Amino acid sequence: MKRLLSIEDLVEQTSLEESLIRFYESEYADKFPEKILRGNSLLFTAETVEALQKIHSLHTGRFSQAGSSAPQQKRFARVIAITSGKGGVGKSNVALNLALSFQRMGKMSLVLDADLGMANIHLLAGIQPQYTLRNFIDSDVQISELILPGPGGIGIVAGGSGIMKLADSTHGQRRRMVSALEQIERCTDIIIVDTAAGMGAEVRDFLFAADEIVFVLSPEITSLADAYGLLKSLCSMGFKGPMHSVVNMVFSLKEAAEVAKRFSDCAMQFLGATVGNIGYIVKDSSVRAAIAARTPYCLFAPESRVAKNTANIAAALLKEQDSSVILNSAFKRYKNLLEKI
Repeated sequence: MKRLLSIEDLVEQTSLEESLIRFYESEYADKFPEKILRGNSLLFTAETVEALQKIHSLHTGRFSQAGSSAPQQKRFARVIAITSGKGGVGKSNVALNLALSFQRMGKMSLVLDADLGMANIHLLAGIQPQYTLRNFIDSDVQISELILPGPGGIGIVAGGSGIMKLADSTHGQRRRMVSALEQIERCTDIIIVDTAAGMGAEVRDFLFAADEIVFVLSPEITSLADAYGLLKSLCSMGFKGPMHSVVNMVFSLKEAAEVAKRFSDCAMQFLGATVGNIGYIVKDSSVRAAIAARTPYCLFAPESRVAKNTANIAAALLKEQDSSVILNSAFKRYKNLLEKI
């Protein structure tokens, strides 16, 4: 009789997290060997291990091409920066779960943790990075070594204190960083950049490298005021890309609409800037529970309102995509700007 495996056995034999295995099982049901009912449990056959490894290689294979000398396709990822004027608005959670939502919609996604001194994407994702951006700046670590397989099949580049180092780095180091990120653009469909709050030099680099910016707002007046200050700085420095807002932690659609309108009206009246609202996310207790479990809420509670709200935002962003974006490298464009400084 063939040995049957539990989900715990699969985790041990594949070194994949349970959440990732469950995601692959739902997304690639036709590639999974049929499960066997024993008692009250559905168990996996030994062939499932090989099937999982093949599926996982499909997701990680493209990421591993970053930095290789192999010929690469002439297309580039869409780079979306997620930012806010102040901390505490749930920006990193939005960034991580947006990437998961894009992945589920068939877009290979990667999260670049560029949060100044408060890098926490890896904590929210439940992974432990061997290398961070600091290692890349301080040593000869290759950019491909920074890319971790994250939950749900996404890629993650951990930040840590490396971003603070980047702010004080030399002009050459900054060019090297942007060049390396340009390589990643060729290996994925969407790069979500989780920036720090505010408008320091390290934030400016990533905002200006992005194809577009999403401001995460909360109903607090301080969130709006600080986000407006960031927007004003961007406009004064000549940012021309599309800008959107997402209103997080609201109790109703009415509240979200009021916050979004207040922000967009101020942007147009005082700065002549267009910031279109791309969606909202309700306040939900499952977010706190997911954080405690170190699992993205889209995987922890896939039927929750926050997960569905986030999926709606991802769908809206995909609907608004400019087809010319994938023909041009966002990071190369910014590297060219650095050359002129």
